[in-house]
Amino acid sequence: MDDYLNSLGLSPQELNKVMYHRSNMAKPGFDAEGNPITIYATGIQIPSGKYKGQFVSIPGYVGGKVIEDESELWRTWKKDIEAGKWPIYPTSKALNERDAWLHQVMERDMALERAKQMPATPVFYKDPFGAPD
Repeated sequence: MDDYLNSLGLSPQELNKVMYHRSNMAKPGFDAEGNPITIYATGIQIPSGKYKGQFVSIPGYVGGKVIEDESELWRTWKKDIEAGKWPIYPTSKALNERDAWLHQVMERDMALERAKQMPATPVFYKDPFGAPD
């Protein structure tokens, strides 16, 4: 973990979300507009168990595809949710507020990754036929 993440005071469950995102940065999915998808954080209300009625933020990007069906997401992540691996909130409002902040953390990661891919010096087009600039 880096100093930046250490400075944020993330819970272990929130850190798990960031690490899931980072694990998918090298080979993300893409939405219809071509934007990368590394986690597709999705909030669902927990239907059963000790956290029933509360809200959990889990990855909707699983196995290279986006899952939006809440029942399928529950089945996919139930064991991890019950083990306390993903952040649980008392209300959907609390979940959405925290997810918005965590999204900024992940956007920072993506911006840093894009910056690494940019050449150190600008590359300008050169006409292969030698036309003057």
